[in-house]
Amino acid sequence: MAGRTFEAPITNLRKLNWDSMQVNFFVIVNPRLLEPFPTTFISSFHLPAGKEGVTDELVARMPNLTVVDVSALIRQVKGVIDQVVQAVQFIFLFTLAAGITVLYAALTASADERTREAGILRALGASSIQLKRAQWAEFILTGALAGLFASAIAFGVGQAVTIFVLKLPASFNPWLWIAGVLAGALCTVAGGWLALAGALKRPPVATLREAT
Repeated sequence: MAGRTFEAPITNLRKLNWDSMQVNFFVIVNPRLLEPFPTTFISSFHLPAGKEGVTDELVARMPNLTVVDVSALIRQVKGVIDQVVQAVQFIFLFTLAAGITVLYAALTASADERTREAGILRALGASSIQLKRAQWAEFILTGALAGLFASAIAFGVGQAVTIFVLKLPASFNPWLWIAGVLAGALCTVAGGWLALAGALKRPPVATLREAT
C-alpha cells in the first residue's frame, strides 16, 4: 500500500458480486494497522437530472477529488440491452410472419379437399353456420395448442438463461402463457380465414359436379 508492505492474518473470506454497482474490491482490516498510510475516502451519491454542473464545481473547488459518472456507464449498458431487445423482437416478428406464411400455404394446398368436404356435408344437411363454427373451432384449438407449446418453450429457455446465465432469481409470469395462447389462436384464425375464405361460399351442387 503506497509502496509499502505490511502483514496481517486473514480471518475470513467473502464472496464478491461483480454484477452489482457496489464496491467489491476493498479489504476490511483493523484501522490501527493503517494509521501510517495515506487515506482516501470513497462514497456515492445521487445527482438529479439537470444538475450535472455540480460535479464540475466540486472538482474545481477540490482538485484532489475524483468523480466517476456511473450514469454514463448505465446509459451505455442500457443502450446495448435495448439493441439486443430490438434484435430479439425483429427475430420474433420474422418468425411469426414465417409461421403465418407456412400456415397459409398449408391451408391453401388443402383448400380443394376442404371445399369438397364442405360441399358433401352441406349436401347431407349441414348448414353453412355449422361448418363455419367447426372450422373456427379447429383453427382456435390448433392455434391455442401451438401458442401453449411456444409459451412452454419460451418459459423454459427464459428460466434457464435467468438462473444459469444471469444468476438471477426465477420468476413466473402468467401473462406469458395467456399472451401465447391468445396470439397463437388469433394468428391461426387469421391465416385460416385468408386461405379458406371461399371454401364455404361455393354451392354444394357445383362442388359435387367437379368431384364426379
